[in-house]
Amino acid sequence: MKGGRSRDIKRLQKFYGVVASDQNRSILRWVTGGTILELGCGYGTLVFQAEYEGREAFGLDIEFTPLRMGKEIYPYRLIKLVQGDMGCLPFKDKSFHTVILRESLHHVSWRKILPEILRVCRKEIIIFEPNPNWVLRLGRMIIAHRDPEIPWRSLVNLLEQHGMVIRGPYFRDFVAFPLSGGFVGWELVPPIKFLYSLLIRTERIFQALFHSLRIEKAISWRYMVKGVLMEPEVGR
Repeated sequence: MKGGRSRDIKRLQKFYGVVASDQNRSILRWVTGGTILELGCGYGTLVFQAEYEGREAFGLDIEFTPLRMGKEIYPYRLIKLVQGDMGCLPFKDKSFHTVILRESLHHVSWRKILPEILRVCRKEIIIFEPNPNWVLRLGRMIIAHRDPEIPWRSLVNLLEQHGMVIRGPYFRDFVAFPLSGGFVGWELVPPIKFLYSLLIRTERIFQALFHSLRIEKAISWRYMVKGVLMEPEVGR
């Protein structure tokens, strides 16, 4: 476990760290309020990004080790990381305008814990997940990696059942992410900084192309869905 955590940190310092930051910026562009809670925050990269942008952000994870390591990586920023369970959140009702789950929902009984997430959420939930299509499954088969899946249609249906209005899904990650290897795949990009920037720009081109061809959901590695709680009508 310790070796795996050290490897994760090394990857965040290489091309995957650049890709993860780009993903975080995409997620945060959907945030409309000032208070944010990320559930399953891991090392706290998204919380750091949010704090850097001037937002008030908190992170929660059930494992203590990544929280401790995150505070070591970002000692002057990340002071709002707490250990806890998504199924029993240590926060008051409607504590946060926005709740974010970045590649963490598939690790829990997501259908069962959504009411608890909604309890602490005042306005919106943003969910960023692996997109279970043939590209993702082929990649996982090649590297012999298994993980639970959440089809975006099933997730959207569940959010709608809880009275949320849906924004999205938005699909992304076509080239740069698989080349980075993420935390579990093969690193295919040498540690050359200008190459990092070039690949991110290339990613933008592919994203625009695949969107115009309407094939992005069939070949993207990640999807993002936003559920918005509507204000009750006055007098009803």
